[in-house]
Amino acid sequence: MSSHHSSRQPILRRVVVGLAAATLAISACGGSDDSGSDDDAAAETTPESADTSATADTAAADSSASDTSATGEPTEPQQNQPVSVDGVPLVPFDSEATPDPAVGETAPVVFGASFDGTPMTVGGPTDNPTLVVFLAHWCPHCNDEIPQLIELEESGDMPEGLDVIGVSTAVDSGQPNYPPSDWVEEKAWPWPVMADDEESSAIIAMGGTAFPFAVVLDTDGTVLARRSGGAPAAETQVFLEEALASGASA
Repeated sequence: MSSHHSSRQPILRRVVVGLAAATLAISACGGSDDSGSDDDAAAETTPESADTSATADTAAADSSASDTSATGEPTEPQQNQPVSVDGVPLVPFDSEATPDPAVGETAPVVFGASFDGTPMTVGGPTDNPTLVVFLAHWCPHCNDEIPQLIELEESGDMPEGLDVIGVSTAVDSGQPNYPPSDWVEEKAWPWPVMADDEESSAIIAMGGTAFPFAVVLDTDGTVLARRSGGAPAAETQVFLEEALASGASA
């Protein structure tokens, strides 16, 4: 994963992100599938996201978190990290929009960091296709989804050559399983985790509208598939294999 940082974003991106952030209230949890049924959807919603248009310009100035202090001593994990976005955000995901209009589009590149401040990048050219999973520590469906993904990995059914990145988002210190840096360890999440910022810039950039939210990216950064809501390991395997097959045949 690249550790470089983006320059000032294009004016078009600022306009689109501002509109998305002002109008999009991210649902608390997706259902156990993409239907968003009343039976499966949780009642809670996150606070409406703030305007993220200045994120890239202020990320460096606002960031005081790193893996060591000025004296070289380890610092406490930061549950939110600065995020900057290079590119136009994807259209908000709608499970009823078939096909997903974002598929085949170039995803924006998201620059951020892990809980300990290690730079991370989501999107852009990569060696392998990538599954990006957005998770909220307080979301019941996210808590159900993590063991299913781990089962897929441990059974050997995760598609070969697929990288996985988690993104912790919608952090709320008043909700269960806080802090998320401890939560992912307790859940034995085996892959890298990026910490989203307080404005949920990363998930908004990818068009996420519910948790958990998954995006499959090809090696050139194009979107192969998106999905909201959790699913059993076997269904996720099919989702991933179909997404990767579509990229191979393109």
